[in-house]
Amino acid sequence: MACAAVWCGVHCALTPFLVAAAPALALSEGVERAVWAGTFVLGAVMLALGPARRNAAVLLIFAGGTALWFASLAGWLEPLPETGTSTAGSLVLAGALFQGARICQAGAGACAVCDEEEPTDQRS
Repeated sequence: MACAAVWCGVHCALTPFLVAAAPALALSEGVERAVWAGTFVLGAVMLALGPARRNAAVLLIFAGGTALWFASLAGWLEPLPETGTSTAGSLVLAGALFQGARICQAGAGACAVCDEEEPTDQRS
């Protein structure tokens, strides 16, 4: 699960470059909103399935990044440049996902959540 969350974070980190390149690529605003929705759904699923689902700070950071990016696309943050605010929002999302991936280190026993989810051997 941590590996999937890292890949999701990489996606979020790379998305600002697509957003910045969108005008040059002549992508429509609908495509930009679809990328936002896809990123949100992908990130939310990764958080819901991983150990970060029990970490209020990670969930709050994720929600803040989502709200910032959405507000940017909706034009609510003008006169700030949309490329800057959209980039900031997606990087906040990426940061939340990277932190979520770090919460449990597989095999390290560093996380009580992972220890609780480990299957127990019932054969004793």
